[in-house]
Amino acid sequence: MKLGIISTFALGALLVGCAGDPNDLLLGGNSLAAGEGNTQHHFAQMGSGENGEYNNSADEVKAQDQQIGSPVVVARLHGCTKIPYASLGNVLSSRGINVMNTQQMSAGQLYKTGAAALGVASYAGRVPEMLVPSTAALSKQFDIMLAAAREIQMNKPAMSGCTNVQITDAQGNFTKDGLSCLMGKPATQAHVTVANDTITQAQAQGLSQAEGQQIAIGALLSAAHTCE
Repeated sequence: MKLGIISTFALGALLVGCAGDPNDLLLGGNSLAAGEGNTQHHFAQMGSGENGEYNNSADEVKAQDQQIGSPVVVARLHGCTKIPYASLGNVLSSRGINVMNTQQMSAGQLYKTGAAALGVASYAGRVPEMLVPSTAALSKQFDIMLAAAREIQMNKPAMSGCTNVQITDAQGNFTKDGLSCLMGKPATQAHVTVANDTITQAQAQGLSQAEGQQIAIGALLSAAHTCE
């Protein structure tokens, strides 16, 4: 499972990109108007072969994207935001999690106390909700999903978003319908294989089948709701 860590330094990049001859900043005495020497050189579109930095042709870029996967997968790799705080709460609630739970280290308690780390809006400070996830936000969301996994595994019937769906079969192995419900998107056979292999590996390390299921649920939930 890969968790992407995105850091932005927009102001610093802007200052570096626009740096030039200091004298060029004062056109006409004290003007801040743009001039040839004090504006950033914007390259042509990436992948066009005309930008002076990336010389891949459009056909080469297309071939590289096809190696990554479908257009949907490529789009997720190049532009995505974090799941909104309220949406995360709705996901948890639909999976049987009590987001009002105050028990220490429960998914609900981590969700409520982790609002700041998850980047909620501060209306009093005129700060909108964070769009790009920070390291703290990704870490907190991962903790919440792991805590939620145990509660889901112990209380499967409470999942309103998965009515009449069997997450595991009689042998304790995950079903495709169950994983689809957990992740909120159609599961593939690869998802089922990885989830059940997680149980096997957990048992090989001395853990119980239930603990292996919890690890698999936590990993799938985190991966499904974390943008690359």
